Amino acid sequence: MLVWGSKGEVADLGVQASQHCPTCAAERQFRLMLQYKVHHIWYVFKWVTGKEYALVCEVCHRGEKLKTQEVEAKLGKSPISWYSRWSWAALAALVIGVGVAASIDGSHREQATASYVAAPAKGDVYVMNVSSLLKSPQSSTMYGLMKLREVRGDELVFDTPNVTYSKLKGATRDLSNGRDADASYFGAEPIVLTRADVARLQREGAVHEVRR
Repeated sequence: MLVWGSKGEVADLGVQASQHCPTCAAERQFRLMLQYKVHHIWYVFKWVTGKEYALVCEVCHRGEKLKTQEVEAKLGKSPISWYSRWSWAALAALVIGVGVAASIDGSHREQATASYVAAPAKGDVYVMNVSSLLKSPQSSTMYGLMKLREVRGDELVFDTPNVTYSKLKGATRDLSNGRDADASYFGAEPIVLTRADVARLQREGAVHEVRR
């Protein structure tokens, strides 16, 4: 669940000058104040918006707004913590890293799948959309596991699953859990496909993955 929010913050940067206050009609000390808003995701990844500096009377709290760039040029560095200003960058790096890892994993999976389809071996397990093998499928997405029982020259004999899923993760979960090791997972009647049939299914995207 995505948790996000924001809150206002005020930082007292200390006394800057002693001068006449029009509101108090007296000599007062004026403090440099910073008001800003911090947004967050999961209370961890933060970023700052709406910075505003002001020089205010420490008694009546009235004063004047200052230009941010001019104030920070004199301060030399931002008084707001690095974590509040830049922790969002860690989230951005995490998202990019996950995307890159997924892309690399997908590329490796595609390469391995292509090589296994080109040189099939007994025991290979195919994660695929089996709806493309049916004349009247119940759905356009029926993901399941098919195990290569036998290689007979140009023909490949597959055990077909007794269960299929509307989403890919159902079939991949079965594969990860080793459910294909149970003989009851597959039906009694195998299906025979040619090497050309399987290569076509792989090109069309029906074959998601092959495990060996």
